[in-house]
Amino acid sequence: MHEHATNQPFFRKFTRMKCWKTTGCVLLLAVAFAGPGWASGPDRNLERWRNAVIARGVDPAEVVYPFDATPEMQNWALETMQGAGSVGPLKRLRILQAALFDREHFDFEYDSLLTLSGEQAFATRRGNCMAFTALFISLARSLGIPTVLVSVQKVPDVQRVDGLVIVNRHVVAGYRGPNELNLFDFYVTSSAPPIHQRIISDVRASAMHHTNSGGAALRAGDLIEARRHFELSVKLAPEWAPGWVNLGVVNYREGRTAKAMSAYAKALEAEPSNSSALTNIAGIHRDQGHDEAARTALAAAARQTRNPFTLIAMADIEMHNGNLGKARSYLRRARWWFSSEPEVYAAMARLARIEGDDKAVTRHLKHAAKLREAGENTD
Repeated sequence: MHEHATNQPFFRKFTRMKCWKTTGCVLLLAVAFAGPGWASGPDRNLERWRNAVIARGVDPAEVVYPFDATPEMQNWALETMQGAGSVGPLKRLRILQAALFDREHFDFEYDSLLTLSGEQAFATRRGNCMAFTALFISLARSLGIPTVLVSVQKVPDVQRVDGLVIVNRHVVAGYRGPNELNLFDFYVTSSAPPIHQRIISDVRASAMHHTNSGGAALRAGDLIEARRHFELSVKLAPEWAPGWVNLGVVNYREGRTAKAMSAYAKALEAEPSNSSALTNIAGIHRDQGHDEAARTALAAAARQTRNPFTLIAMADIEMHNGNLGKARSYLRRARWWFSSEPEVYAAMARLARIEGDDKAVTRHLKHAAKLREAGENTD
């Protein structure tokens, strides 16, 4: 799920647009869970998915089904089970997971921008963590193991890329045992345990896939392709806020301000506390010269978010208005959650400059530069 923004401070010209990206990409977790039953075979899953897509007025031929498996994939999965004996589903999933991470057995190239279906990821041996998770689910289902996509609540990863703020939400693969939901987490930087989990239907998984693909098109400047993906996403999952947020971003970039505001309103209907929609509404108000409305929307977003860029924008507003104590409070929150984000320290340097603390300005700018250099070295 993608969210995007420019680099301009709010009090100069706020056009920060955010867009969601879903990730999932190894850690096996088990959490107590009681949930609905799942389909028992790949054909049944595909049939139910097709019927659900048609019921939403969408042609299945236009939609990516993330979890399809070819005969070649099933044969590969069966080969990994040779010698395993009559072990249970959870043990087989662990064997499958180990095989996927065995470079000699399966050489997979990580590409953070490439969202693929399980079938595509298997064929190309490439993709991001969402693609790798889809691949795992596809292979597991080909073995008759009812594995699903699961969203987990964690502190989201937020980064600025190519002038866009991208918020990465987290999904994993899940298998329900007798008394618990076992989560297979393929997110390469995962560390914090999930505090809430929710099974994602295959239709919403398709919506997430198209949201990611639309985000990639948006970054590439292909607004037509981005719109196609985002419109599919909101048709498939109209109750899912991120799709509407992203459609709003495209509308605003195309100069359709009223439609952008309408899309953000739909996002807030689905999720009243969605900070991305509120932040983007604030940007539109600011561009139109409605400073008070912009501040109100951004303040509401800041209350709901841990996104450092939203908090920094709010701090910049307070600095501009002379409310240095409030600005400091926002920046403390940003540093608490994202102490490795250089923009946090750049904002702290701006605050220190206003306060006349030259030593603090130098200290914060040096720290920001150090973090930027460290980030460049890890890219």
